[in-house]
Amino acid sequence: MIWQGKIAVANKVEDSISFLNPHLKREEYRIYLGPGTGPCALAKMKGASTLLIVQAHDNSLACLDLDKGVVEKILPVGCCPSFVAVCDKTHTVYVTNVDSDSISIVQNGNALKVVSQIPVGSMPQGIDCHPYLPLLAIAHINSQDIWLVETEGYTMVKRMVIEDYPIQVKFSSKGDILYVGCYFHNHRLFNKVLLVDLDKDTVCHEIAVGCMPHRLLETSGGEFLLVASCEAGRLEVVELASRSVVHSIEIGEVVKDIALDEGERYAYVTVPKEGRVYVVDWRAGKKLDDIQVGREPSGIVYLGE
Repeated sequence: MIWQGKIAVANKVEDSISFLNPHLKREEYRIYLGPGTGPCALAKMKGASTLLIVQAHDNSLACLDLDKGVVEKILPVGCCPSFVAVCDKTHTVYVTNVDSDSISIVQNGNALKVVSQIPVGSMPQGIDCHPYLPLLAIAHINSQDIWLVETEGYTMVKRMVIEDYPIQVKFSSKGDILYVGCYFHNHRLFNKVLLVDLDKDTVCHEIAVGCMPHRLLETSGGEFLLVASCEAGRLEVVELASRSVVHSIEIGEVVKDIALDEGERYAYVTVPKEGRVYVVDWRAGKKLDDIQVGREPSGIVYLGE
């Protein structure tokens, strides 16, 4: 199976993974998983041919061998897993479990296996690994806080109270800023992305965005932050130098996740209710094309090499 350079899409209701050719802007093939698994988030193991699939409906993490095109292992995690992060240095995988207030830790020794499940705050959502330090950031929408957890003993080193319902976190490529997507669910106007200065432990800026900033993706040069505003149905492009939204691109009724292709020329945005992935020229602020995939596309990832 040729997967290099493709984009993988998790079709949550159809229990399948679509593989897109970004050059031809079309789906090339589809792999079906077990019925009732509910694939919702994806991650690629760096330097390996393993696609990690968070399966929300059966509380598991599937490990798909991209060379063979088959799921070789299914690991049980906590209740209602939602987001996944991979530490490229240690090849450790972290999964947030919303309904069990925990994260599952999967390590890659001779084979991937769950080594621990540790309690965290209430309703953990987004999770990210620091680019240089042994540190995790975890957003908790119910307890309204961010936990910073060191990954050597898995103890909390800092708790930051965020009273705006944090749903997503992302470390900057330099590691000095933590982006926090906040979902004020009682009012659609108050959604924002916070920029937290990790050296000073303070919020240094707030950027108003659309409703429910479900996914945050910094471009490789650190110049822009792409925001998938889920309930607003928009892809928003934040210029970090000016700390302002330079494009707010209407995509569909609801958007879910974002991936960038090689060279970061185009963004690919999943739209669950339409069963489509939209191709967006994010620099120009234009929606260009769409690709039909399976039912309720959610997670998406560029596979690279």
